[in-house]
Amino acid sequence: MHAVLQDFRYALRMLAKQPAFAAIAVVTLALGIGANTAIFSIIDSVLLRPLPYPHADRIMVLNESSGPGQDFSVALPDYFDWQKETKTFEHLACTHKESRNLSGIPGREAERVSTASVTRNVFSEDEDKVGAPPVAIISDRIWQRVFNRSPKAIGQSIVLHDQNFTVIGVMPPQMTSPQDTDVWLSLMRRSNNPAWMDRSHHPMMFVWGQLKFGVTVDQARSEMKTIAAQLEKAYPETNKGETIVVTPLLENLVGKYRTNLGLLLGAVGLVLLIACANLANLFAARGAARSREFAIRAAVGASRGQIVKQLLVESFVVAIIGGALGFFIALWARDALSILAPQSASRFQDIPFDLPVLIFTVVVASVTAVLFGLWPAWQSSRADVQLALKAGSQGSGDAPSAKRTRDWLVISQIALTLTLLIAAALVLKSFSRLQALSLGYEPRGMLTARLEMPWRTYNTRDKIDMFAKTLLDKVRTLPGVQSVATSSNAPLMGGWQTGLWREGTPQPTAADMLSADLEVVLGDYFSTFKAPLLRGRTLNERDTKNSPRVIVVDQAMVDKYFPGEDPIGKRLMVDAGNDEEGYVASEIVGVVAPMRFHAIDEMAPLPVIYCSLGQVQRTSLTLFVRSTSGLVTLERPIRDAISSIDPALPLFDIRPMTDRVQETWGTQRLLSFLFSVFAGLALTLATIGLYGLLAYTTLKRVREIGVRLALGARPSQILTLILSHGMQLLLFGSAIGLAGAIAVSHFLQRLLFEVGGVDPGIYLEVGAVLISATFLACWIPARRASRVDPVVALRSE
Repeated sequence: MHAVLQDFRYALRMLAKQPAFAAIAVVTLALGIGANTAIFSIIDSVLLRPLPYPHADRIMVLNESSGPGQDFSVALPDYFDWQKETKTFEHLACTHKESRNLSGIPGREAERVSTASVTRNVFSEDEDKVGAPPVAIISDRIWQRVFNRSPKAIGQSIVLHDQNFTVIGVMPPQMTSPQDTDVWLSLMRRSNNPAWMDRSHHPMMFVWGQLKFGVTVDQARSEMKTIAAQLEKAYPETNKGETIVVTPLLENLVGKYRTNLGLLLGAVGLVLLIACANLANLFAARGAARSREFAIRAAVGASRGQIVKQLLVESFVVAIIGGALGFFIALWARDALSILAPQSASRFQDIPFDLPVLIFTVVVASVTAVLFGLWPAWQSSRADVQLALKAGSQGSGDAPSAKRTRDWLVISQIALTLTLLIAAALVLKSFSRLQALSLGYEPRGMLTARLEMPWRTYNTRDKIDMFAKTLLDKVRTLPGVQSVATSSNAPLMGGWQTGLWREGTPQPTAADMLSADLEVVLGDYFSTFKAPLLRGRTLNERDTKNSPRVIVVDQAMVDKYFPGEDPIGKRLMVDAGNDEEGYVASEIVGVVAPMRFHAIDEMAPLPVIYCSLGQVQRTSLTLFVRSTSGLVTLERPIRDAISSIDPALPLFDIRPMTDRVQETWGTQRLLSFLFSVFAGLALTLATIGLYGLLAYTTLKRVREIGVRLALGARPSQILTLILSHGMQLLLFGSAIGLAGAIAVSHFLQRLLFEVGGVDPGIYLEVGAVLISATFLACWIPARRASRVDPVVALRSE
């Protein structure tokens, strides 16, 4: 132990004698370790950290599906059949997610809370049946925020959508499932709802299951596949082609981020390898410069192993300091990454730096110490003692194998850098194409806000229509407002799909029904969105429940279902969702340009049907306000306008439309930013590495250069000599890197948007950047070599 401590003290003294070298080595390593630690902390938090539930690995999410990528919510009768038939699940639970207005609390304004109707697992048998008393379980957050953790909250009455519920319990703090729920209600109390009991309807029901002990996911999937086949045979009209998808809960929550995070870890790992190669060359050059020191130590009795140990200790000292600094860099980077990360995934927002992250940092620092320290230490210990003692101040010449190894280290840096640069350029171009994607509307200058009208109060189309029209009239008069509208299933805020068919043709089965997004609007909807009308007219105030049913469709609907026809005046059979109304013949009166209603990675775009709020009943509305003034200043006046109509109605989720659009880019934005940072860091390290190698080579060849100049060589020839060495390394590195880039590009292809994996333009642009950086790294030592004074060079030797 004493010998090790002595080696550490000596290592610190040696590093202190060369502060510039120590600073470059520590900063280089700190950047590599810090980047790796930051990415690992995200992966640990998002993908590896277990869910805060007992036996979370046995919890599954079950959906129905009509094919790959076409999952949808569960029909309640199907859920009941699953419960009866399953043998692999210990429990099955069904949830229906919604939000309601919470009121009836003395001294508090009404607010919007997230609620979930759930099956009996958290309610008694008497509380979870049709006709049971209305009871609720509240979250720890509501208990804290609304009741200040008072025990008297149990038994207290709260009002949810104008209906009284009795609080019977409080969930533990870690329980917020599904999706940040604040209040849990009984689902079976409402199970006599005719729409819910219709097997063709999938009213946003989601099923959760806990596997029995010893049952694998594959066994559960096999059983549910059999059950789906039985239901398809029993109910062919509604269940034809439907399968059951079983997904582990953690995979359901964060599975879509797994590939992107894996790519980032691979990219940042390449940066660390480049840093290690850089440091290996740096330590090798330092070791060669100290060859006389090692020769003296060998001459007085130091063994080869002792010299290797001493140099490895110096590497570990650099690694420890670099690892510590890298840990603090990762702490800083974590906060920046949380801002850029997708806001919809809560696990991105709570990234702890706990024991696993600390262990990862220590392990990475230790491994890098061996990676960049072992070869230089071994090379330095092999120095010829007699030759080193006879050599001048510059030390003896390098062995050919050492020169080749240093060249290959630089070649590997160039190859890895080229691969990263091309990958980053492809991702950046994909993100640029995504940002430039035509939405079909103008999100800038538009404020959005949501409100939910209690169905017990607003239970007729006349009441809903009156409230909405009064609100629009009040908001129109606010300063700076250009236009205003409301809708029920707005772009990027969920969706409502409906079936349809052309009038005069036989009604298809549920499995063969054509589908479209359904949007219910009121006010200056299309002018507020700046969506152009292509033909016909828009919906207006004359379209009421007493007038013939009319709709506006988008051009995608025309292209798909009316090719070569004029759709104006044609009629579609559409189920708009009015209670007990079913499919109604609806005349097409207008065609508008297509608008993108879903995020790129959410689902394939569907044609859109627009109905009037005067003809279709909806209680969940979104307000859209286009204004020339600051959008933030409109929030208070809009709240006041709503309070003047109904004081118990809260406004929530108030955001500019641009924020909603940018949120759909979250994953691509994070990927683009980090790939750019890592590629830039790799280019910097590779440039420094190449410069360091050529500077060291030039220093070792000063005598040779002096002789060449003395014998008549021109400075331009010396310049070409050094530059050609660097360009040879670039050529070899580029050839290897190009092959790696092509392989990585094919893997990236499925993540790119409207960008080919092999893009000649990007390859040429990246090549130009790399050549420029390489030329800069070569030019400085080459120019210095061409200015060597042969008299001074030969005299110093």
